[in-house]
Amino acid sequence: MQKNASVQLTESQQELERLRTVILGEEHHLITDAVNEQARDIVGEVLTEALHDRQKKDGSIDKVLLPIVEASVEHSVVHNSDRLISYLYPLLGDLIRKSVGAFLSNFIEKTNQLIEYSFTVKGLKWRFKAWRAGISFTQYVLSQTYNYRVEHVLLIHKETGLLLKSVNLEQQSQNDIDLISSMLSAINDFVGDSFQTSKDGQKEQLQTVSTDSFKLLIRSGPSAIIVAAVTGNPPQQVSEQLQITLEEIHRLYIDELDHFDGDSSLFKNAENQLRDCLLTEEIKTELSSNKKPWFAWLLITIVTIFIAFAIESGYQRTQLKKLIMNIDQQPGIVVMNINVKSENDITLDVMRDPNAIPIEQWFNSHQLSFKSLNLIERRYRSLSPEILNRRVEAIISHYPDLSFHWKNEQLSLLGNIDIIKYQELTTQLSDIGITSRQLQIQQLSLDNSNDFAQSTDVNQQIFKDLIGKISTIQLNFEVNSNQVTPAMQMDLKLLAEQFRYLIKLAKQLNINIGLLLMGASDNSGNRNTNKKLSMMRAESAAIELTHLGLNRVQMFVTSLGQIDIEDVKNTSRKVMFNVIYIDNKIKD
Repeated sequence: MQKNASVQLTESQQELERLRTVILGEEHHLITDAVNEQARDIVGEVLTEALHDRQKKDGSIDKVLLPIVEASVEHSVVHNSDRLISYLYPLLGDLIRKSVGAFLSNFIEKTNQLIEYSFTVKGLKWRFKAWRAGISFTQYVLSQTYNYRVEHVLLIHKETGLLLKSVNLEQQSQNDIDLISSMLSAINDFVGDSFQTSKDGQKEQLQTVSTDSFKLLIRSGPSAIIVAAVTGNPPQQVSEQLQITLEEIHRLYIDELDHFDGDSSLFKNAENQLRDCLLTEEIKTELSSNKKPWFAWLLITIVTIFIAFAIESGYQRTQLKKLIMNIDQQPGIVVMNINVKSENDITLDVMRDPNAIPIEQWFNSHQLSFKSLNLIERRYRSLSPEILNRRVEAIISHYPDLSFHWKNEQLSLLGNIDIIKYQELTTQLSDIGITSRQLQIQQLSLDNSNDFAQSTDVNQQIFKDLIGKISTIQLNFEVNSNQVTPAMQMDLKLLAEQFRYLIKLAKQLNINIGLLLMGASDNSGNRNTNKKLSMMRAESAAIELTHLGLNRVQMFVTSLGQIDIEDVKNTSRKVMFNVIYIDNKIKD
């Protein structure tokens, strides 16, 4: 009978299960699918109320959301700083003014307290007591200023004794805190192992550790220990807050605590809970209404006046230095250093070209005068266009038939000049930095009709000087080229005028002369080819000199070929000149 009833019950359960499957579907997917479709609406209807109720119940919502919000704000600041600044800009003015006002108010109050503590009988007594206690004056002042103050809060894993997270009012090295947490865990284990257990079988735990300057409040939980270092006399409120925080951490981080493997980074967001334990309470002191901080106000006034004077004096020196620095804009003057000690004590170190404006003249033109001016002036040669123009103008003034002008940093000479004076002129221009490449003489007429009225010794010296100048003329060719360029034509024109004058001078001195043209090449390419190219370059120069009026029979063209000298082998694509002469008087 019972067996039949059991069979009927089993069949009824199977029928009920099949009916449930038909209604709800396999694994209840009909219900879960329907809930999933409406999940957003369902959660949206109750999310706000649920958050409000949970926050009201235990205040844990802000602890959980705060790290998320902080990470989101940090990401926004890093990647969208411009947009964030534009949003905050309208608020910054008021915030800065309020912050500055609060800072000044707090600064005055703290300054008054500092003066009171430092320059009064009370302050001297406190210093003496701090010395006797072996602690710093600042620590003693804090102990007398606060009823209590939680300096540090540590969260320690109970089983391993490792530090999970710590917060503190003042900066302290992480190594010190790790060492403290390890020592506390060891002491706590020692107490639990050495003394009798409580009636419920639990080991004894430290609750308080006292020193001369602070107390350690210790609260232990199933998986973690929270420790607070407190100065002063902490009330029961501090212990209660530690217990509340410890319970909250166990509730929020229960999985992390139970499966802790030494990675303390999992507890970085626990800082928000631990900071709730950083409680302080100042000693309330009432000042009598007739006690005014006159000394503090006097000191602040003096300091303010001194700072204002220093700022004004510094501003005046800066402006004066900027004004004097304008002399650096003058051509031919370089300011090396300026030291403005005061408005009447100046040290000025400059480099000045002799053709630049005198320093004193510049000061007078700007109506600057100083009681003490230490001027260190050093000479140098400036290559600025203005200074070069002044030098050229001074030289050309001695040649009344000449004029000049500048074009694209090239000096063009115009007029008439005989060959001897031209040699003197080019020497003078070379001395002031004008190279032959910068000199244009297309519109210059060179006169070589000198009557040689000088003595034989003078003519011989001129003869030797001309030979030396001709030997300095070189034509520089491009790679694999024998083409005479316009720049080479100018050099050849000058050489032709010098050589014609040299011919006349040689006849006067009874000397036979000839012009030697030597072509050369670099060491790139085939040696035989370079030999031929060297001859072609010399021939091109000889043809051009022939067009300029020289007799070909007075020229000898030769090829030096490839020049294998280490320092010049890569740049020896040249035609060089030399004068060969025979003194007939010596031959006779």
